[in-house]
Parts: sequence; C-alpha cells; structure tokens
Amino acid sequence: MSDKNSRFICMAGEIVPYKNATIGIGAVALKYGAQIFEGIRCYKMRNGAYNVLAMEQHIQRLFDSARIMRMPIPFTAEEIKAQIIATLKANNLTADSYIRLACSVGEDGPITSTGDILVSIAAFAQGRKTFPEGQKVCINGWQRISDAQMPPRIKCVANYQNGRLAMLQAKEDGYDNVLLTDSRGKVCEAPTATFFLIRGGKLITPAVTDGILESITRDIVIRLAQRLGYTVIERSIDRTELYLAEGLFFAGTGAEILPVGSVDGFTIATLTNEIYHQIHQGYFTVSCAEDAGFTDYYHLTSL
Repeated sequence: MSDKNSRFICMAGEIVPYKNATIGIGAVALKYGAQIFEGIRCYKMRNGAYNVLAMEQHIQRLFDSARIMRMPIPFTAEEIKAQIIATLKANNLTADSYIRLACSVGEDGPITSTGDILVSIAAFAQGRKTFPEGQKVCINGWQRISDAQMPPRIKCVANYQNGRLAMLQAKEDGYDNVLLTDSRGKVCEAPTATFFLIRGGKLITPAVTDGILESITRDIVIRLAQRLGYTVIERSIDRTELYLAEGLFFAGTGAEILPVGSVDGFTIATLTNEIYHQIHQGYFTVSCAEDAGFTDYYHLTSL
C-alpha cells in the first residue's frame, strides 16, 4: 500500500493505524540510537500462499542483538511470529512484501536506559529488486566500524550511519553502491548487504569476523553454492581482488541477489557468469518455498 494512512502497524502487540504508531520525542531510541531491527521478506507462492522467508532465523538474530545491547524483549519468539502474521493480514497484502521488526528503548531517560522496550512491526508491499546492467560500485574513504567500536554483528540503527555516510558520498560521486573497507584495507561489505566474489570458479566472501553483519541471506547463498558443487571460501579480501573478479554480487534480505557491473571503473562480467545465474535462480526458488532442501527457512501462511 502506498498510502500510509491506510496501513496498520503492530505496536506492543496491538494492531493500530499507521498515524497512531508513535514514539516519544525524548525516547532513548531517538536520542541515542537505541533501536535494533530486522528486515524480513514475504514472498507469494505459485499456489497463492505466502512464505515468510527465514522468519525464525531473523527473530533469533533480533534476540542476539538484544542480548548484546542489554535490551530485554517483552515477548517470546512465538509471540513475535504471531504478531508478524497478524500485521501482514491487517494490511491485506496480496503480493511480495517487506516486514520491518524493531525493538526500541522507548523511555525518556539517560544513555544507559534499557527499559520500556517497544516492539513494532510494519509490513508493506515491495517487489523484487532488479538491476539489469549491474550496479556501478566504488570503494571510498569511509571505513567499516569494528567489533571493538560498534559491533557490526548487532543489527542496530546506530550502526547504519557508518554505511549511510559512505553511500551518500558514493551517490554524490555518481555510483549506485559502495563497499567499505576496514582499518587494514580489507573489503567488508556494502551498507545494506554482504557480497560474494567469484574467481577461479570459486565463491569468496568475508568471514563473519571481518566486520560484517552475520547475514542470513549469506548463509542461504553458501548452502546453495555448496549444494551446486562449488567451493565457498570465507576469508579476508583485498580491494584489488575485486578488479580481477569473474563475477561479483550483493546478497541481503532487501537487496536479494544483485549483480555488480563494475568496481572503481573496472568492468565485472557478472551478468555473463554462470555461477551468478545459478545462485540468482536458486535464491528465488528458495524464496518461494520451492526447494525441499531449505524447509528450515520456510514459514508458510495464508493471508
């Protein structure tokens, strides 16, 4: 739905109109960025039912983020699952959609506040992302945050300012996306997605200890690639390795599987790479719950 006034949000377990889904201006979530969240995709299947992709995995990651952020979530995982389905139904969504699940420190207090955790769930129509020519990507001067500063494995709002600054610069410079490097110059990830490099017929991606979010889509891609018989290597990646890639693509809940057409002006032939196309096709087969090898990522429902 494009009209926000006709949408419904789940706030603290209750379905309310969009205009009533508010948080106090003095909330610690606003003053100090004390909010964690998850983005979840819901795909319409051929039979008219829906698959909330990796819902259990996303909720578990939310609880992992909450543990590190010392934010006690006032609902169980099962209760949150039910609230997600209720939000989808309340919005009468009939196509692919996107769900934003968040936990915010709602009280007006000091930076150390951990109470009054407000759980909110929004759902809205969102189709698949396409980039037929591949994204034009750069690496600029912004460095990725580290585990010793603002741990990237926490999916919190504050962490995204790091990638936002890099993306704003990239857009200003005429690029579609950006890859951030760490203090060693190793390539970490894009602001909203992880990435895979194809070289020598193998897939290479940064390790989870290399300043990246522990991506759920990353896990799906690795599993798909290994089942197809490809070697997947998790290690640190140099910037110049990207220039020699046979293929390069982003992977994430929002990004899905997006091809890269160039990095810093070096052309990458991702769109003619067979491995990329196999992964792309395989991912959407999983998304629509048509792959029996990924049932642990499926939550099937009618809306």
